[in-house]
Amino acid sequence: MAGMYNVGREQAAKMLGISTRTIDRYVKAWKLSYKKIANKVLLSKDEILEMQKDFSALHQEVSTEVVSAESSTTAESIRTKNNEDARNTTRIAVKSSVDLEEKLDKFYHIFSEKDKIIEDKNQIIFVLQRRIGELETKLQTMIALPDYTEEKQKAIEEKRKLEQKVAELTNTAKNEKVKSLFFLSIALVFILLIVFFVFNQ
Repeated sequence: MAGMYNVGREQAAKMLGISTRTIDRYVKAWKLSYKKIANKVLLSKDEILEMQKDFSALHQEVSTEVVSAESSTTAESIRTKNNEDARNTTRIAVKSSVDLEEKLDKFYHIFSEKDKIIEDKNQIIFVLQRRIGELETKLQTMIALPDYTEEKQKAIEEKRKLEQKVAELTNTAKNEKVKSLFFLSIALVFILLIVFFVFNQ
């Protein structure tokens, strides 16, 4: 019987791939039997080999579970990534749609403001032209007397200034219309690019 106990603590630890402290714990828990010979603890080689087989089987089982878990995790990661990509694509499409609506509102507001400016200028032109007509009528009915000469000159000067102002406002209104058309063309191109981007996501 004594010949069976021929494995020291250090050798047993090396065979099982564990520490000598774990060997001591196994001994105290009666998982391993031992004999003390000349103050040296010797363990059963048969028990060590049996435990080594158990450890190998357990390691194989754990490795299989780890590989399976990694495969499941990888598959789940792929599914999660695909779902996240789909959500991101949806968010991009929604954001692009919202951005498009905001830009359309902004363009509409800008065009409305420009139309209002042009309308205001046309209204001023109309008032000035009416005043010019009144002055022309007044000049035609004036009697060629010295008392009316100064008043007539003032009326002629006012008419000249009003005509000049009308010409300036008319030119400004035309320029505003040209700018509006140019801006509208750029806006339409920009909107078409956004629509193309949204529908090609």
